[in-house]
Amino acid sequence: MRGQPRVIKINGATILRGLFFPNSNEETLLHLAACERIELHSTTKDWNFILKGLMEISRRAGSQPMTGTELNNLRIILPVNFT
Repeated sequence: MRGQPRVIKINGATILRGLFFPNSNEETLLHLAACERIELHSTTKDWNFILKGLMEISRRAGSQPMTGTELNNLRIILPVNFT
C-alpha cells in the first residue's frame, strides 16, 4: 500500500551489528527504521539472542552488565517490532 513503509525481517545478529558497527549496512537499517522509512520486524527469540550478545560483550569488556531496566529501555527504543 502506498505511503506505508517497507517491512523487513531481520535477525538478532543484524541488530547487534547495527548497534556496534558504525557506518555498517546494519546501522543504516536501524537509522532508516528510526526515521520510519522502513519497518523492521524480528522475533522474541532474536531479542534473547541480543540479550546474550550484550551480556557476553560486557563480560569480555570487564564492565558491569546492563540492568533489567536498561535492557527494557533498549528494547523500547530500538526501532524493531519484536513479535
